[in-house]
Amino acid sequence: MDRKTISKIVKASGISSGELILVHFWGEDADKEIANNFMAAVAEIGATPVLLQQSRSVNRDIFLAAKESCYEEKYFDLFSSFDAVLDVFAYRPVILGYEIDNDKFELYRRYMAQLFSKLMTCRRFTQIRIPTEANAEESGLNPQDYIQRMERAYDIDYPAVYEACRQAKDRFEGAGKVLLRTGEDCELSFELTGRAWHIDAGDGDLPCGEIYIAPVEDKTQGTVYFEVFYLDGVKYEHVLLHIRDGRISGSSQPEITAFFEKQPQENRVVCELGFGMNPNVTDLCGYTVLDEKMCGTFHIAVGANNMFGGTNEASDHIDFIGRGVIVL
Repeated sequence: MDRKTISKIVKASGISSGELILVHFWGEDADKEIANNFMAAVAEIGATPVLLQQSRSVNRDIFLAAKESCYEEKYFDLFSSFDAVLDVFAYRPVILGYEIDNDKFELYRRYMAQLFSKLMTCRRFTQIRIPTEANAEESGLNPQDYIQRMERAYDIDYPAVYEACRQAKDRFEGAGKVLLRTGEDCELSFELTGRAWHIDAGDGDLPCGEIYIAPVEDKTQGTVYFEVFYLDGVKYEHVLLHIRDGRISGSSQPEITAFFEKQPQENRVVCELGFGMNPNVTDLCGYTVLDEKMCGTFHIAVGANNMFGGTNEASDHIDFIGRGVIVL
């Protein structure tokens, strides 16, 4: 990722002059130039950058030696003054990647839990996946394909995407119900009364570009068609999902029906309706982080939505992406 793109990302995150910004970097020293470029981009705006690096190899050595007294409340209080966090990862966060004794790992686990509890109290928390071979592992894509797709998705006109999201949000604002038409004769209705639309255009989970809402949990009804459907790492084609009283009740594919029958009720709840708005995501690849941002697509999700205005608490949040027409 080049410095120009990093500068665009930092500006889009909402940072302003005079703020105190934590660059929380997950990576080894070999990738530290990435963190340095984020620090420089923050400073260019006139904000104050502070670096906290989470290196797996360094954390292994620290927590092999650490005592209970090393990370007390006064340490975590240091993070209460930040205006925003840029959570930048060159590989998957939190995972230590090394075997250590159980008591030492428990200390590491508590450290991470307390740290994130404090960081999430900051006014803004932006997650930024760096296009690296290490991050490609979770995508299921060829590393080079992953890197190219991610770099394109990041290299957008952020103000223009925000404006497109704002206009789309304005179109739906105030609508108590919407109807999604897919396939030849499938319709899915959503009750939206009392729920708010959200814009993701650079200040949340990147790559960005979507609007989304938490529908009323027990009111979604009907059938929805997906030309391509990814579930649990498996690709299906020409899939119908049947929704009754807000929960998935069945599918045209027996394997998909069986999957959801094994899930707890809260993990079957339709918890999100969203629309992709990123013009540089141009085809579906099976990686939800990119697919749900593709222009011209909708996505619905099942599972947790209590973090963006809903009431459903669940252990999962799974998105499904398709094409359709929305009717107000």
